[in-house]
Amino acid sequence: MNCLGYHDREKNTSECDFQAINHIKMGLSGAIRLGMDKVAEKRERLRAFMKERGLKASRWAKPAGVSANSIYNFLNGHSEGLDAATYAKLARVADVPVWMLTGEHPDISAPTAVMVSGFVEAGCWQVADEWDESQWYPVDVPIPPRFQRRAKALEVRGKSMNLDYPEGSIAIWVDMLDFRTPKDGDHVIVYAHARDDTIEATIKEYRVSDGKAWLWPRSTEPEHQAPVNVDEPAEYVKWIEVKGIVIGSYRPRVF
Repeated sequence: MNCLGYHDREKNTSECDFQAINHIKMGLSGAIRLGMDKVAEKRERLRAFMKERGLKASRWAKPAGVSANSIYNFLNGHSEGLDAATYAKLARVADVPVWMLTGEHPDISAPTAVMVSGFVEAGCWQVADEWDESQWYPVDVPIPPRFQRRAKALEVRGKSMNLDYPEGSIAIWVDMLDFRTPKDGDHVIVYAHARDDTIEATIKEYRVSDGKAWLWPRSTEPEHQAPVNVDEPAEYVKWIEVKGIVIGSYRPRVF
């Protein structure tokens, strides 16, 4: 019976309703099976990765700062997965991209023009945190779809983070209001507000220890080794603002 052909006639459509319900049930059961298949695939992928690298859950979990039980529960089928933060921490310790653990390749993003509106440099105190708009310039970089129209860019000057951002790099970042609050291990854009109303804009690595938030430089230089407690800044600093999270970087070549 072609149910759609009778919807505009005076005819009992209970049979059509019954078929529609069956179709919905079939669709839901198919979606559930697909979801279960994906969970099983991710479980097997993680198990294979650990076997290939000779990783034990407890030894891997400890330096990553995650619970070994969360790994055991997932591998043994007692949980449906690991959250994104856990995967990120495990990947960092294993020194691999997250997709090697999950099997989910990142989105392939087309280059997007992002405006460079200022710079970050430890020890450089400025009246404004941005250049005049006439000085802005664009860089074309790949941006994940969810951050397009939200990403910003800053020049990196100085050597306070040269292990990750050599001088001349462009840091791509997103305001926390457009993303999330920082987590342990994130690289963040930091504004230190001085008592004379100047601002120091820097990049730091955000770390949490004993419930306190610290900002660490990652530098080869002796003068850039000391961490800063977010809640206990230097005497000449009124307050420290963790403004955003770095999502990538770009290093242009000079021709």
